[in-house]
Amino acid sequence: MKISRFGWSIPAAALISIAASQSLSAQDVRADVPASHTVKRGDTLWDLAKTYLGDAYLWPSIYRLNTDQIEDPHWIYPGEVLRLPGAAAAPVVAERLRVAPGATVFAPVRMDRTAASRLASAPAAHVPIGDVIRAAYVGPEGGPAGSGKLLFRSDIPGIDQQRTTSNFQLYDKVLMVPPVGSIAAERERFLSYDLGESIEDFGRIVIPTAVLQIVRSPRNGEAAIAEVVQLFGKVDAEARVIPLDTMGAGATGTPTPFRDSRTATIKAIHRDAVLPAMNYEVLFNLGVRDGMKIGDEIEIFRPREKAIQDERPAIPEVPIATGQVIRVTSYGTTARITYQAQPAIRVGESVRLLARMP
Repeated sequence: MKISRFGWSIPAAALISIAASQSLSAQDVRADVPASHTVKRGDTLWDLAKTYLGDAYLWPSIYRLNTDQIEDPHWIYPGEVLRLPGAAAAPVVAERLRVAPGATVFAPVRMDRTAASRLASAPAAHVPIGDVIRAAYVGPEGGPAGSGKLLFRSDIPGIDQQRTTSNFQLYDKVLMVPPVGSIAAERERFLSYDLGESIEDFGRIVIPTAVLQIVRSPRNGEAAIAEVVQLFGKVDAEARVIPLDTMGAGATGTPTPFRDSRTATIKAIHRDAVLPAMNYEVLFNLGVRDGMKIGDEIEIFRPREKAIQDERPAIPEVPIATGQVIRVTSYGTTARITYQAQPAIRVGESVRLLARMP
């Protein structure tokens, strides 16, 4: 079982400088780079990129090669064997973005490739199961129907006090009322969640907080006992639980470039931030009925503005970011930002499907 290391594995500078670090050109691939690196305590992707690639800002190149085992680039763990970009690796066909001295990372830069051409040369998509499980998603206004709930820790306190009902921790055992229709068999897993904002004509945001595994099924009218096996947020008594849905997790394949006339709108961004960036989640109003699938690629953009007579010419369309779909419901879709060109990932920006999974 992996135990998280406290502290950042990637300095904040790497996140806010993402526009300057996304592409690795053929000339940047060094012949002396070994094929792999076994993670030691204290290693970070930032440090590995600096050591092996000569530039710490190239850490996304290592991350992209290892999404089968790195669920969150902020965290890597001792013992993991990470593949490294080297002479034998197929280089990404791109020109590395250069930022003029003194300019901010968001200063205008020349983009040699469109988002579609980037995808055409991209490796097969892989959607880690952790991305699917943790992803905030849009559901019905009242939240998931028929949910169960958590009661309190099942262990008896060592001193004379009431059972703990707040701030459950990893590996705590908790009494649970199963969701409607569930037998809560031993080793079956469930997801606890919080309800986020309600958005008109969209739905209610559901925010996963933990994964729980049944260690004792309910019997004789008694509650089930579940163990917290993954923790994403604060979990208290009365937290709602639903069966863990991993449909589509681990999806692989090569997305095919695809465009149609339909566009959507970003309705919510999971996690508050002044400037949302890489790995943030955006939720928009295309869903299962629109054919969206886990692993699809989307583009966020500012649409072309028409000319205003006697005032100004037309304003061209501006690409903002691209993302990978990690959760789809009948109400909407959640995508994780994988590339950012402009500091304008905001509610209200336009979204379209860029590449579709088989």
